Amino acid sequence: MTGMTTMHSPDGTVPEASLTPARLNGRVDALDGNRLHGWIWDEARPEERLAVRLLRDGVTVQEAVADQGRIDLRRNGIGDGKHAFAMELDDRTAAAREALTIVGVSPSTGAELELRLPPPAELAAEAAIAVPLARFFDRVEALIALQRRSQLTQKELLDKVGELGERLTEHRQREAQAKQSEEAEGHGAIAARLAELDVFQMRFDQTLRAFDDRLVAIRKEAKAPLRQVTVVLGFLSGLAALLSFATLAVTLMGG
Repeated sequence: MTGMTTMHSPDGTVPEASLTPARLNGRVDALDGNRLHGWIWDEARPEERLAVRLLRDGVTVQEAVADQGRIDLRRNGIGDGKHAFAMELDDRTAAAREALTIVGVSPSTGAELELRLPPPAELAAEAAIAVPLARFFDRVEALIALQRRSQLTQKELLDKVGELGERLTEHRQREAQAKQSEEAEGHGAIAARLAELDVFQMRFDQTLRAFDDRLVAIRKEAKAPLRQVTVVLGFLSGLAALLSFATLAVTLMGG
């Protein structure tokens, strides 16, 4: 049902809100016992919440606002789904079913739409179809929600895999840098040790040369037995010095 009523102000001008004609649409779903419920909205103003008036024999007896949310409305594209209304009627009003009139009113344009109250037989036929249909849509929504969760889980998994890949790359880079640093330190230590051995060899050669010169001088002077003993003692002293230098060399090479 739709209503397209254009309202005029007392001075004959058209209110700004009614420049866009109202397109009211809605229905009464049922009168279950004492509970009257349905929905109504303005397709031209989907954000607006309409008023609902209940009249008995033309007299307003109750009012409500169609601002309640319903999943089935949202499924069927009725705005954001928050256009449902419900009223709890007293026994007298509920019993006067044939005397009831339900009217939806746009607060911004004043446009009105009378909502038909379906007879019980029609409501029973609709209920027979609506129940399995609602179950079907419930399953569809459950599948959609499951698919969304699956997509989110997949995205999180891909993000974690990417993060692990970055960490692995950083770890490998740190290992390569550490290895290069260790190799550089090792080369430096070897170079320093070789330099120390070169210095030791030079000093050792000088010592041997001085020792040889000393032996030659002692032999020239060793003509008496006492001098021969002196030569022997000098030789032993030189040999001891030579062994000391050799021990030092082995120590340096082993360190």
